[in-house]
Amino acid sequence: MTGRSSTRYSLAVLALQALWIAQPALAQVPLPSDLISPEVPHDVPTGSGASIQDLAIFAWREFIALNWTALDPATTGTRGRSNVNADFLTIKADSASNYPLLVWQTYRHKNELFPAGGQTDPSFDSRAPSYKYTGPPITAANNATLDIFNNLDESSEIGLCNMFAHKNIRLVYEAKVSRAVFDYANKNGLTKCDSLGNCSTLNAALTKTKGNLAQYGGICGFDSSIVSLPCGDAKVNGDAGEGAIEIKAAWRRLTDVETKSGRFYTRKVIYYTGQQFVNQQYNNAVFGLVALHIIHKTKSFPTFVFASWEQVDDFDDANNINAEDLRFENTGTNLPNIPVTRAHPIHSQIPPVNDAVHAAFKAKDPATVWQYYKLVGVQATPIDGPPASPASSDTYSYYYLANIVVETNQTLQNFFGAAPNGVTVPFKNVYLNGAPGSPFQMGGCQGCHGTQGQSIGGDMSRLIGAAPSNSTAPPESIDADEAASLRSFIERSAAVSRR
Repeated sequence: MTGRSSTRYSLAVLALQALWIAQPALAQVPLPSDLISPEVPHDVPTGSGASIQDLAIFAWREFIALNWTALDPATTGTRGRSNVNADFLTIKADSASNYPLLVWQTYRHKNELFPAGGQTDPSFDSRAPSYKYTGPPITAANNATLDIFNNLDESSEIGLCNMFAHKNIRLVYEAKVSRAVFDYANKNGLTKCDSLGNCSTLNAALTKTKGNLAQYGGICGFDSSIVSLPCGDAKVNGDAGEGAIEIKAAWRRLTDVETKSGRFYTRKVIYYTGQQFVNQQYNNAVFGLVALHIIHKTKSFPTFVFASWEQVDDFDDANNINAEDLRFENTGTNLPNIPVTRAHPIHSQIPPVNDAVHAAFKAKDPATVWQYYKLVGVQATPIDGPPASPASSDTYSYYYLANIVVETNQTLQNFFGAAPNGVTVPFKNVYLNGAPGSPFQMGGCQGCHGTQGQSIGGDMSRLIGAAPSNSTAPPESIDADEAASLRSFIERSAAVSRR
């Protein structure tokens, strides 16, 4: 294990204090000359003392590289690689409303990392995806196919609520891992599970890590007996320097007007209908991308950089209007289903970066679809909270980072600590080795991954910490009611309950 300097983190935490104070929006945001590049950045250039603006620019560089047109796995047998001969900005949809396949879409799906039956592929690369869930075979509806990279097998917001747009169009989700995560898990035997889902090496590693979080939490050094995913390192080229990346994406069926608008990235997906274990079917349709999370472990930020985007029409922030009639249904709690609004305004330093990036996009292609996606926030260094009142809106924005269509209900938009059954309780959920004050009671995306990943031994990754049941349980159907959604999430959490 390699520890981190307490002095360095003391300075970083002190520097972060300044980020909480609302600062005037900058008229011009300087962008790096290599902003539009197929190369995934390995770390934040300004290091652990990065400002919100620095982090936002880093996040956009990730977004661009991971949304670059991918090498076609069907012809190359390679996944997770950009087609450097393609262009990021000028992609167009074909007559079936399919845009080109993107780099992150060819990452391994969580079900490919931990498939039912315990037979994870030895290589990250393949010509097509392969999905295998527990229970009886899921049948095809209307000649649907499973050889599609966007497999939307979650239809709830981590079991706490179901989300809809235009009153009744259900949102569905998928989660994926990069080559670094997949190869790390395979190399260290974490994916070696028997046909019944017993993963002895993974269980031992999670137990050891969980029992020593003060030592192992938030580090870049590791040994094979714990779970510590690789960190991105700007000094290391190629795969070895990229670091662990995980993706969560939100999709939904679009209205005819939305499809024709050209404001949404669209692609054919897999989604599910019917009752698990009884009459469940897989379906194909063209859906629109409405949100994207990118989380990236780097040397400067070993508790990951968390960045989140929304399609710009998801919510009218300028007028605080729920323009798409978003609504949610709470599940498994007594919480009321209140009207959707953004609980904490977007950090004041984010929109100027978005404006500068969008201007750079439109200077090269005024019609590019990517001008219709906005960064809504970024988290990196954990802080202890919740913020004491009164605090600036930027303080709340940083601490409670949430996406309006991925973390929508009152618990998720105001998350801190832990939330059993939707009731928030204090919990020191993020460890950062060498940082004064560690562990932290962190909120938002990072706090949630601390609770659902690091605290159960999975190094900020629920896909590792809650495996295999989080990946192998039958998909969540798009027509599942509240009871079925809650039951499905319990099934996906079975491994954590057993441990």
